[in-house]
Amino acid sequence: MRLYCLRKLLGFPGYCVAALAIEPRRGQWSVILELKRLRGPHACGQCQRPIRKPHSSWRIEVQHLPLWQYPTFLRVRRFRVNCPECGINLEPLPFAADGPMVTRPLAALVHELCKVMTVKAAGALMLLHRATVKRIDKRALEKIQAERPLDGITVLGVDEIATGRGQNYLTMLSALEGPRGPELLAVVPGRKEKDLKKFWRWFGVERAKIITHGVMDMWKPYRNSFKAHCPGITIIYDKFHIIRHLLDALNEVRRAELAKAAGRFRGLLAGKKFILLARQAHVRGKAREALNDLLGASRKLLKAHLLKESFTHLWTYKSKTCARRFFNAWVDQLKWSRLKPYHKFARMVESHFDGILACCDKRVSLGYIESTNLKAKNLIRRAYGFRDDEYMRLKIIQVCTPWMGVFSPWGWVHVHNNLS
Repeated sequence: MRLYCLRKLLGFPGYCVAALAIEPRRGQWSVILELKRLRGPHACGQCQRPIRKPHSSWRIEVQHLPLWQYPTFLRVRRFRVNCPECGINLEPLPFAADGPMVTRPLAALVHELCKVMTVKAAGALMLLHRATVKRIDKRALEKIQAERPLDGITVLGVDEIATGRGQNYLTMLSALEGPRGPELLAVVPGRKEKDLKKFWRWFGVERAKIITHGVMDMWKPYRNSFKAHCPGITIIYDKFHIIRHLLDALNEVRRAELAKAAGRFRGLLAGKKFILLARQAHVRGKAREALNDLLGASRKLLKAHLLKESFTHLWTYKSKTCARRFFNAWVDQLKWSRLKPYHKFARMVESHFDGILACCDKRVSLGYIESTNLKAKNLIRRAYGFRDDEYMRLKIIQVCTPWMGVFSPWGWVHVHNNLS
């Protein structure tokens, strides 16, 4: 390949390709491109002040995009300058990335590959060590997270995810309404009120004042934290978390019936948990026949199941008066039922009913909050655990934010190639 073709395709500003060689590196043949600095004054790496003469120099090698299956290195002379204001420091290399000794195009491509494959697979493809790939990806994610826009957000959502063994939680804070659509803003370790203070400092006091609604479960520290930092906020309790408490109450009824069952009825109850907790419209085939046999054998389970199916109609009302009337009628059906878990559930809903009725005034899509929970769990499972907690939180933010997860491998790499 002629050198002028490499000069035109690579397009390193301020440098040209002077020679090409094939040399062994890391146990295999590698392409070595000798770069020559074009004439012009040197510059300070901090203040960009032009310097006439360098202080000292030495040769370095920076890894570039591989040529076919061969690693490619750029051999260039690195200069140190003596700035009258900043002292002795390095002259910047316009094509070198921050941190590892790789070029900006290679770092950009590695970051894009880490969106769709593991760190180990990206290192094997780009002929880099897995630690180098992880460092490149983490630096890119930290830069995006630090520079991401936060203006225009009016609705926040919060949810937690359990990680590892024991009571280890991560709190995920999302923007449900904003100029960029639903996006995950931050992942905070812990779920206490003091753990969220770091997020509010990063989010900003002025931005917190324009938050109108907050979607969350009935966890008290979340409610207290949002009330303290967002003065005009209206709390909306997540529908899916309330339904989960109802399913737990139904499962307690099933377990109580199973404990005192005997004979054929015990065989009907055993192994029927999931078809009993699932929505009746989603149960088909043989599972539907088993559900009908189970409900026909127990009047208590039949009533508990019908109450569970009807409770979801609470979120179909647009009027708070009609929603309150429906809930009162639903509670009246519990009289003389001896469904103690349901009575406990009704008291819990009654104590948080203002946050449930708030959905009548503001319709917010709640599916995004649950989808972030599932995506975060799948990411952790796919990686078989992360050794760096900060890197894990950044990857969760990337996976759960649509505009950050768009895969465009060559969009940033050849942006300098303006061929005419």
